[in-house]
Amino acid sequence: MDSGSDGCHSTECSGRAGWHWSRGERRWLILALCVIVAFGCYLERRTALRTAPMTDLGVFANAAWAVRSGGDIYSTTDCHGWHYQYPPLLAIAFVPLADSPPPPLPPLASGEARTRANTPWGYPTEGPQFFGLHRENARFFIVTAVWYLVSVLCICFSAHALVCALEGRTLREPPPIDAKARRRWWELRVLPLLVCAGSLGTDLSRGQVDIAMLAIIAGALYLAARGREFGSGLCLAIPAAVKLFPPFLLLYPFWRRRWRMAAGVMLSLALGLAVVPAVVFGPRRAVEVYQTWFEVLAKPALGTGSDRSRAAELTDMSATDNQSLLAAIHNWQYLDVPRGNRPGQCAPAARLAVYVAGTLALLGIGWAAGWRRNDSPRALLALGGLLIGLALVVSPIVHNYYYLLLLPLVAALLDRHWSHRAEQRGFQLLPWPLLAFLAMDILTRLPAIGPWLRDVGGPALSVLVLMAAGARVLIHDRRANA
Repeated sequence: MDSGSDGCHSTECSGRAGWHWSRGERRWLILALCVIVAFGCYLERRTALRTAPMTDLGVFANAAWAVRSGGDIYSTTDCHGWHYQYPPLLAIAFVPLADSPPPPLPPLASGEARTRANTPWGYPTEGPQFFGLHRENARFFIVTAVWYLVSVLCICFSAHALVCALEGRTLREPPPIDAKARRRWWELRVLPLLVCAGSLGTDLSRGQVDIAMLAIIAGALYLAARGREFGSGLCLAIPAAVKLFPPFLLLYPFWRRRWRMAAGVMLSLALGLAVVPAVVFGPRRAVEVYQTWFEVLAKPALGTGSDRSRAAELTDMSATDNQSLLAAIHNWQYLDVPRGNRPGQCAPAARLAVYVAGTLALLGIGWAAGWRRNDSPRALLALGGLLIGLALVVSPIVHNYYYLLLLPLVAALLDRHWSHRAEQRGFQLLPWPLLAFLAMDILTRLPAIGPWLRDVGGPALSVLVLMAAGARVLIHDRRANA
């Protein structure tokens, strides 16, 4: 970015305090806005405007409808027959975007094909899949648009909040006027998003909630860096209360003996997991809701339950494109067996190997981070990212768009890279662990090589490489502050 066009040239921005953009910056911002709008139009076409929506958003919207209408959130299904899988808080929070499930499919005469005339919106039919905008799908069209806008704003907030934490800036503080400092301001906010672009784009296209969780985590880390410990703890626990992921991030305030933050965590967990469901459902029904959730999902995911109602959707190793370390070990054992013919349950030895690997990783993170009470902003983001990565290693079910939650670690590695660029020989745009992660995040989505890379655990390996780089940052920071 040169100072005359893309930067903030002295003749254009000198002496102008506040949020002002140069001509070059405005061009890039307009281009970014056009891309966002175009992707949103594509998203609407593949979801609300399609006969059978290609999205997970209906699961959350329909579960929210069950909350609002007094139904069972765990027996309600969307048009694909998919169930809501998370604790009740997310369904409750989604109530403003609630949408009723599509009506049941009407029976057909023998030999009669599914067509637009005899099939309600939400189900596949023969012929063209474009449905258009009608009364049946108008509500879901609005829900999709609102959730997409919220997700885009969450992405922008996440990048800005994380870098503000690194820079010691407030969220409202405008970018610097100096051209070199301004270029770094942009690079630290844009490049982490490019590194995670594959995961971010997939999460957007699927209507998932991980981007919103990322924004909450970014806000928590920003507040922690600003010394606002109780508020940081309140935010830190929300993703765990929503999705029970990433749980190891909750270890941070106890590990660092930051007790006001720990108090915020405990209060947030109590509110999200107990108080809010009890208020919405009533105490007795809230207990019944949790009992159902434990039976249909929690126990089967941990390999201890007998309920198989979610096996084909989620809990079987071969049911979805699971990218956990457990799934990688399971797939390695059966590489010569077609994916659809592999056993649905992993071997106990594989699960034990994951637990051992997770324990060793946690001990390694503890050694790299040390036992001090306070962290530099870079170490804070790196340690937070490593604890998120640890959840990706240990969790039995991981989809590769979860990797967007590693944005704090990516931002910390980039900050470390630019702070020491003068010490390096030659020009390096990105350190190789980030390049490896970026390449894997993109290649796994390509039709030719992607299925093979996912089958052999390539994404999980790229996470381990990134975590090793993050541990190196922690070790350097610990020694520098010894």
